[in-house]
Amino acid sequence: MRAWIHQHGSALRLALRQLGRHPFANLLAILVIAFALGLPAGLYRLVNTASALSHNSLHEPRLTLFMAADADASAVRAVWDALASYREVREFRYISNTDALAELKANPALTDAVNALNRNPLPHTFVVRARDPSPAGLESLRLKIASWNKVERVQMDGEWAKRLAALLEFVRHSTNGLAATLAIALIFIVFNTVRQQVLAAREEIEVTHLIGATSRYIRRPFLYFGLIQGLLGATIAILLLLLGTTLFNKEVLPLSALFGLDLHLPLPAVAECALLGLVAVVLSWGAAFLSVFLTLKRIR
Repeated sequence: MRAWIHQHGSALRLALRQLGRHPFANLLAILVIAFALGLPAGLYRLVNTASALSHNSLHEPRLTLFMAADADASAVRAVWDALASYREVREFRYISNTDALAELKANPALTDAVNALNRNPLPHTFVVRARDPSPAGLESLRLKIASWNKVERVQMDGEWAKRLAALLEFVRHSTNGLAATLAIALIFIVFNTVRQQVLAAREEIEVTHLIGATSRYIRRPFLYFGLIQGLLGATIAILLLLLGTTLFNKEVLPLSALFGLDLHLPLPAVAECALLGLVAVVLSWGAAFLSVFLTLKRIR
């Protein structure tokens, strides 16, 4: 056990020395790794926060049901009973045409225009909230209600929700593509950096191999080198996320007050930071192992 610890400690010290031999080049590679990790993570956090905001904080999408102009009290009652018994309807509110006209008369800017009317042109109206407020659920409910007797038109007030959901889905897919591209870039950076380290120590590796060193012993410092690069990149990425979140919350504060919405981003949770570090470890270690394996195979 002591020998195993000594071997890994020696490999770790050698990896740190290799990291310090070319500080500027290695720092640049680490910053690129941090960017490759932090940019998708930041976009994911923005998309998730916007999605949660659209479901929780913004106005919930509704359906507005307009009755036909000749709908009498019995037709209105039939629609009332149908909505009350329909399990896909969470709640609804009835607005008679007389109440709607009274609301228009209460507006001083419209009083003269309303008084000039010979009859009440407004229809009886129901405002419906669905149990499933998603765009697909609202559209399904709208089509069913529109086929009822004496229902002139059903308007989806949450049309903005469909557009917002489509936009968020597009951004989410774009972020997935960007994350995959940057992950490949991270692998390439670690692969190329470790390969250069292996080629620079080629003569030393050949001598070490001749005196009986195993492949695992030769690979170990370079694997630590790639692993350290990934961990440092993840650490900087987390710091950038913290800084970006703080600056974002500061700049968005006036906008939150203006619209009365909570637009701030929560600070990255421990689980998010751990996941980012795990991704960095897996990608950097895998790239380092592949680089060492292929380069040593070519040297031999």
